[in-house]
Amino acid sequence: MLVFRNVIIVLVIAGASALGVDAAEGARKTLHVVQQTISPGPLDPAQVNGIYGANIIDNIFEPMLQYDYLARPLKLVPLTLREMPEVREAGRVYICRLQPGIYFSDDAAFGGKRRELTAEDYAYSIRRLFHPKYLSSQFFMVDGKIEGANALRASAAKSGKFDFQTPIKGLQVLDRYTLRITLTAPDLNFLHVLAMQNLAAVAREVVEKYGDDIHRHLVGTGPYRVVEWQEGQRMIFERNPNFHREIFTADPGADAVALEISKRLAGRVLPMIDRVELYFTGESQPMWLSFLGGDLDILSNIPVAFRPGAVPGGKLAPNLARQGIRAHHYAYPGLWFASFNMKDPVVGGYTPERIALRRAIGLAFDRQAAIDIAMFGGGELSYGVVPPGVAGYDAHFRTDVYNRDVPRARALLDTYGYVDRDGDGWREDPQGKPLSMEILTSPQPRFVPWDELYTKAFVSIGLRLNIKKLHQTEITRLQQLAKSQITFDAWNMDFPDGEDFYIILAGSAAGFSNMSHFAHPEFDALFEKTKRLRDGPERNALYRQMDKLVFAYMPIVNHLFLRRSAVSQAWVIGYHPHPVHLEPWKYLDIDLQVKAGGKAAVR
Repeated sequence: MLVFRNVIIVLVIAGASALGVDAAEGARKTLHVVQQTISPGPLDPAQVNGIYGANIIDNIFEPMLQYDYLARPLKLVPLTLREMPEVREAGRVYICRLQPGIYFSDDAAFGGKRRELTAEDYAYSIRRLFHPKYLSSQFFMVDGKIEGANALRASAAKSGKFDFQTPIKGLQVLDRYTLRITLTAPDLNFLHVLAMQNLAAVAREVVEKYGDDIHRHLVGTGPYRVVEWQEGQRMIFERNPNFHREIFTADPGADAVALEISKRLAGRVLPMIDRVELYFTGESQPMWLSFLGGDLDILSNIPVAFRPGAVPGGKLAPNLARQGIRAHHYAYPGLWFASFNMKDPVVGGYTPERIALRRAIGLAFDRQAAIDIAMFGGGELSYGVVPPGVAGYDAHFRTDVYNRDVPRARALLDTYGYVDRDGDGWREDPQGKPLSMEILTSPQPRFVPWDELYTKAFVSIGLRLNIKKLHQTEITRLQQLAKSQITFDAWNMDFPDGEDFYIILAGSAAGFSNMSHFAHPEFDALFEKTKRLRDGPERNALYRQMDKLVFAYMPIVNHLFLRRSAVSQAWVIGYHPHPVHLEPWKYLDIDLQVKAGGKAAVR
């Protein structure tokens, strides 16, 4: 039995071996996984605010589209639709035709009747996103895009009442299974939006029955349903008996591992696993020890402190290889950075002295040390905003504004009036007032080295720094309200296009994805122009102009792009890390014979 500070993983019951079939399960297949958080945040598509919640939603609720599990580069395929949406008017109109015969999981809200998924459910679910009371960080993906929707939101914000009966021109239910979505302007990336978790279907009856408690009543059409929930400890999911028939089909391309998986699982009915036990913890060590002990089946990201021992030199350690454990290395499309609140009276603003302050902080921070020490090599230096594996990335684009240069940083501060006037070793602001700043970071132990690096950077240029530890939910709330100052931040990919990363700086997304509240007319004009262009040199040239504006005004300090290593046990079949579907439970299988000690099979 391994005891976490916030969770107890117990997989050995009544003497059953941890590596054998659980005595209470018989022949049932159970997947044991973990999230390195205490809380995944609201588990409602209209309120999702983080990657952990989105990963859970991915297995319970269904948007209209999904990404092919094995295809690289990523490829969109239908999920609840009969075919890919019909795109009209150069990307302004999308006709979505649903498969008949898809049902929600059973719930008291349906009065004992089976409840079929219809086009009206998607129209209702998209409409919910515009309710002013919901503050999803993913709202930016529909904000201002659907004809008439923002007018309804503005009216509701003014009157205090959101009328679900008011027609929205951009959402037209043509028949029981057909939805027409009309945008305010052509958007060639909107197909990606239709695959996002916050556009998954929810049933109106469920929302109305549970009201503000809807985030705890997860009723979707997806492969799993919640059967137990111990707040801050674990969630247990079981196969949704109403799940529509989905067959394992995927495009493996030329990837050898993907080809193996495709041959092994082609034609299988999904999901293949009966039960999923998901644990929550903020601790790295017991999570890693639980995997080594066979109590966890997959770790989608080896905790950074254990990377040197697990995958020295990028190769799986011999002791792990002998157990049949498999390593999976992949570039994860995520950006880690420091975010400045541009509305803050100390670090925000667009005047030369404030820009100089932010740029000096960027020059003082040691990004390479963060990769080597805090991440144990699990990253690469970032220059532009777009990471590898995402349309718009440029491997040759470089800048020196993030390169550590303490003398240059000190000279910038001196030039713009941030000097030590009283000789106490700390700089005052240009008006001679005491200067102190605060950075918000997570309390998880894995972020302690980052705290030390930030402290070292500030001390090296004579600036006071207070590190404040808050849960991510509270950090997000303060950022949304523009009440933070500096935040250790990250953005993980929602869809594989540069738009999804530049949105963190778009003025229209301030308080949602744009937590720095950066607002710059030239940047925003370029951003809107890129939406009307396909991926290619013309759009990439605009992206580079946007990068240069970020360098000039420094609303964020880019630190690194992520590189991850995952591990899976010998008995896990079908695991292939996916940059969007991070918890791909429905595609996995468990070989009970191997788990009981038999010969390892192809995975």
